[in-house]
Amino acid sequence: MDKKISDFKKRESVRKDYDLIAEQYGKDFGTYIEDLDIYEEFEKHLLDHAKILDLGAGTGRTYAYFHAKGYQYIGLDFSEKMKNNAYQIHGEFPYILDDMINIKKYFANDSLDAVFAVYSLFHLPNDDLKKLFSDVYDILKPNGIFLFTYQVGKGEEMADEPYLKEQGKNVLYMNYQSDESIKKLLNMVSFKELFRKQKIETSSTAINANEIATVFLLARKIK
Repeated sequence: MDKKISDFKKRESVRKDYDLIAEQYGKDFGTYIEDLDIYEEFEKHLLDHAKILDLGAGTGRTYAYFHAKGYQYIGLDFSEKMKNNAYQIHGEFPYILDDMINIKKYFANDSLDAVFAVYSLFHLPNDDLKKLFSDVYDILKPNGIFLFTYQVGKGEEMADEPYLKEQGKNVLYMNYQSDESIKKLLNMVSFKELFRKQKIETSSTAINANEIATVFLLARKIK
């Protein structure tokens, strides 16, 4: 893709795209939990009433799951329409409307037990992703945990997004990572890998269905 496009414009294009699909996404996924085994693995490492930040909260399905189990949940997303739909489905709950690269505006160092970032970080350009890993490390308490996903590949592209086809548009900014590049990010700020699962998306509503592997990775802050 065009290297002249700024990282801000890449992220802003994602925000606008998610505004477009928010209503339909809420109808399909507002209360539906997929990858339940990943949630359960995440919970194995949580204390009772743990404070969790969800990066890419969308229409609130993770809120419904974690709140029901007694965790202190805070959502963050930069799509106002996603937030509005989350409130329509679940009622109001702690939800920050902002870009995830600004998390240190809201959280002090060593203040969170866990950060949950499933199906969201692959929309960040490389420099932003590096900053985010550092910021997540800072705001986690000692031994805090970080669950995130990435899609295996190399470079950036405007990928097909099934939900946007109904809006007259079928592209969404994606940034792919190799296993080695993710390992370097983890080592950069002393995260220890605890769990990993790789899968191929098969749903007709998934980005890159039947093409690119998605990796779920759980890591712990070790220093």
